[in-house]
Amino acid sequence: MKTLGLMTCCAALLAGCSFTTASGLTECESSADCDTNQVCSASGFCLPQPEGCGEVVGTTTGRPILLGAALPLTNSGGPDESEVQALNAIKLALEEINQREGIGGRFFNLLICDTRSDPARAKTQAEWLVTEKGVPAIFTSGSAQTIAVSSVAIANNVLLMTHTSTSADIANLSDKTAASGDVGLVWRTAPSDLLQGRIIADLVRNARPLADSSRPFATVSTVSLVYVDDAYGQGLFDTILTRLGTDRVPSSAPYQRNGDVSAAVTRIVDGKPDVAVMAGFSEDNAKIISQAVTRGRTGQMYFFTDASKDSGLFTALGAARTQIEGAYGTSPAQARLGDTVYNTFKERFRSANNNTDPGQFSFTAHAYDAMYLVALGAAYAAGADVNNPQPITGDRIAVGLSKLTPPSGTQATTYPLGFSRFTDARNEVSTGKVINVQGASGALDFDATGEAPSEYELFRVEGGAFKTVELITPPQT
Repeated sequence: MKTLGLMTCCAALLAGCSFTTASGLTECESSADCDTNQVCSASGFCLPQPEGCGEVVGTTTGRPILLGAALPLTNSGGPDESEVQALNAIKLALEEINQREGIGGRFFNLLICDTRSDPARAKTQAEWLVTEKGVPAIFTSGSAQTIAVSSVAIANNVLLMTHTSTSADIANLSDKTAASGDVGLVWRTAPSDLLQGRIIADLVRNARPLADSSRPFATVSTVSLVYVDDAYGQGLFDTILTRLGTDRVPSSAPYQRNGDVSAAVTRIVDGKPDVAVMAGFSEDNAKIISQAVTRGRTGQMYFFTDASKDSGLFTALGAARTQIEGAYGTSPAQARLGDTVYNTFKERFRSANNNTDPGQFSFTAHAYDAMYLVALGAAYAAGADVNNPQPITGDRIAVGLSKLTPPSGTQATTYPLGFSRFTDARNEVSTGKVINVQGASGALDFDATGEAPSEYELFRVEGGAFKTVELITPPQT
């Protein structure tokens, strides 16, 4: 390790040195040569890494394939349990893939950043992952954060894979570049909230019975839409409100994430809606419900969206958790009883994570699938000739992903996403063949926008846990 003085740095400008400090820079060959909270940049100098970044998982031998993750692992209330468990699912998939020699004998490394649920921070971290670490793909979570990161990723030909971003706005991103051609760079294993919003509206306006013919919302006449004022909440609000029309006398209350929720509380306490649809994240919903109880509103009927299917909701509510007993909610389906792909994932996940049930969270299976998909895309990018591999770039991974959904009427072998047939699927895709995949989160038949429509699960809170009531195929219009 050598310290370059200011004059030395001046002499080395053409080699990539820059004036980042008055006292000089430290030259490095790897991050091990740098101090704590520093990383070795692509230009060979120790630079500060963004706040929240630092954790690395994977196998470092050989020439690892670096991937990035900018995830909201914490929020204003502390660790986000749902996001932590989704990351655990990604880690499980990465470990299984590396155990099978990765891609062309190269293993995956994942560089992890905690966004703290802040889109601006996520964008800064993404810029570091792209420009300093040179990752070809980034995992993101949360619609607002994914949209913020997308401008960085697309401009730098980096693939963006998200397992939770359900905003309809994602499908409208201009993510095709000269390098990617007709294939976009933004992909997601979670379906659009256009679908979830239709299901929620039909349920709370009593337009459809449950599978057992019951109608839990038959007496509802007033609906309040309480939503986080970002791309996620706004999209659900618009879809639900439009479908409700003038039925059930709708009202609404937006609020800023991790901000002041008093207006939303007042809407529930003073408006006394028959049902409050809570289109937001668990930490904010817990605050709203707790404050409503403090102000005397008990016995309120709640309906939750996917972002609140998180055991952290019960923890944050404390004694007020009794107020949501019997509440319903919807989430992209993953806990499919009897589905062998999901059940294999579930048992593997429980074994690796202290018997934690992944079905108690919204997107664990979607996160697991996301890692396997990126790996298969990378297999296509590298090609079948291990002695002459092609560059693993964002656009080439994206083209590889387009090979995982056969065109209508085309016959293709279906492979489960997981360790059991990964090597077979990898070998097929690396030769450019089109295959079909079945994820732990269900069928992943991607459309031209990089989205895979899905069934939804209707869940109910029973005994401080989420119980799947039934699976619902969303209406197309």
